[in-house]
Amino acid sequence: MSLPFSLADLNNDTSPYPSLITVYCDLCGQAVTADYIVTPGMTSAERLGVARAHLNTEGQWDCGAAGDLCPACKGDEPGMCPACDTAAIERCGVCGSCRCDRHDSCAPTAN
Repeated sequence: MSLPFSLADLNNDTSPYPSLITVYCDLCGQAVTADYIVTPGMTSAERLGVARAHLNTEGQWDCGAAGDLCPACKGDEPGMCPACDTAAIERCGVCGSCRCDRHDSCAPTAN
């Protein structure tokens, strides 16, 4: 098997390189492992972000504020956040919406 690059191409501190990354579904435990092209300066969280972004766009996963959900576990059903399209893990006490980073704060209604 021939690779599209040689190991000599990876000998400097700026060359992107393939990294084997596994993402697990937070509900059922299904795992997806694949090589993703990352750069040496990326943190572990940033490398995981590359895999999660790919699964969101190409893998039909739902990776967001509520975690990583495989196609079988995600859904557009009651309980899913309309702002971030993930399962709402923490609800606003006033409006009942997910408290993801896109949710505006609510003002309590007067009694």
